[in-house]
Amino acid sequence: MRKGLAVLAAAAAILSLPAGSADAGDHIVTPDAVQSRLSEAAAQRAQDLAAVQDVLSTPLAQEAAASVGADLDRVRAGVGTLSDTELRDLASRASVLQGDPVAGAMDRNMRLLIMAALILVVIVLVLAIL
Repeated sequence: MRKGLAVLAAAAAILSLPAGSADAGDHIVTPDAVQSRLSEAAAQRAQDLAAVQDVLSTPLAQEAAASVGADLDRVRAGVGTLSDTELRDLASRASVLQGDPVAGAMDRNMRLLIMAALILVVIVLVLAIL
């Protein structure tokens, strides 16, 4: 009797589905679109990683790391563990630091201070992940 009721309930549920509802084979996003978005995200991450690593490889970054007592090699190694959002934020800050004419007009001490702050942000983010 229970089995009959279960079959009847399942049939009623299936019949109550609205016409045109999605089949199991229907997808909202195509596999090609998913692959394209994943490729774009990987390319963006690689670009952001390169931007941060470029800034961290400058002599000013070495001086800034020394001033805050950070091992720059460990900082560079930790950059890869950051989330995409954190890495994108740091990359945008790094590009402003290198390319902004106003930043270029800053005196050396101010640029050193900003670089030290950038290194400290990386350290804090990496430690938060661990």
